Amino acid sequence: MSYAPHALLAAAYAAGDRNPADMARRMGVPYLAVYRWATGRNSPGPAGLAAIERTYGLTPADLMREGTAA
Repeated sequence: MSYAPHALLAAAYAAGDRNPADMARRMGVPYLAVYRWATGRNSPGPAGLAAIERTYGLTPADLMREGTAA
C-alpha cells in the first residue's frame, strides 16, 4: 500500500478548497507540507494525518491505495 493524494484532493475540493494554500489555511498546516502531500511527493506523518482527519474526515486507510510498488 502507498499514499495516494487523490482522496485528499477530492475531500478538499468538496469542502471548497481549490489549491494547497486553501487546504493549508483550513488545516492550520504549513503550505509546503500540504503542497507536497497534494502532489504526492511526500506522505503525511502522524501530525499531518491527524490534521487531515480532523479537517476532512479522512482516515489513514482512506489515503492509501493497494497494488503499487513502493
